[in-house]
Amino acid sequence: MRRFLVLLILAACGTAAEPLPEGVLAREPFTALLTDMTLTEARMNHEITSMQIVRPPMSRYYADILRAHGTDSLTFRRSFDHYAMRPEEMKGIYDDVLERIRVMKDGALQADSLAKDTTFATDSSSVRNR
Repeated sequence: MRRFLVLLILAACGTAAEPLPEGVLAREPFTALLTDMTLTEARMNHEITSMQIVRPPMSRYYADILRAHGTDSLTFRRSFDHYAMRPEEMKGIYDDVLERIRVMKDGALQADSLAKDTTFATDSSSVRNR
C-alpha cells in the first residue's frame, strides 16, 4: 500500500502541464507581447496628455506590435482569453511584464546617469587642462 501511495504521489508531481490549445501563444511570447502593448498604451497616454493628440493611431500601433511579434489579433485574443481563464497564471504574466518594464526603466536611468557622469568628467578634465 505504501508503494502505491509513493507511486501515486510521484506520478502526480510529474504530470506535465496541459498542452496549449491551437492558436494560443506560449507564456514567454505572450508576456513579451503584453510588455510591448503596455509600453504602447503608456505612449498613447503620453501623446494624449502631453502632446495634445486627440486620437493617437492606436490600431496602427497595435498592428505594428502584432507584426513585430509575428502574430495576429485573433491569436492575441485567443491567448488573452486562455490566460484570463487562469487568474493565477495571468497574474504571474502581469508580474513579469511589470518586472521587465522596471528593468528597462532602471537601465535607462542608469544609462542616463552614466552619460551625465561622463559629461561631468569630460567637462572637469577640460577645465584642469586650461
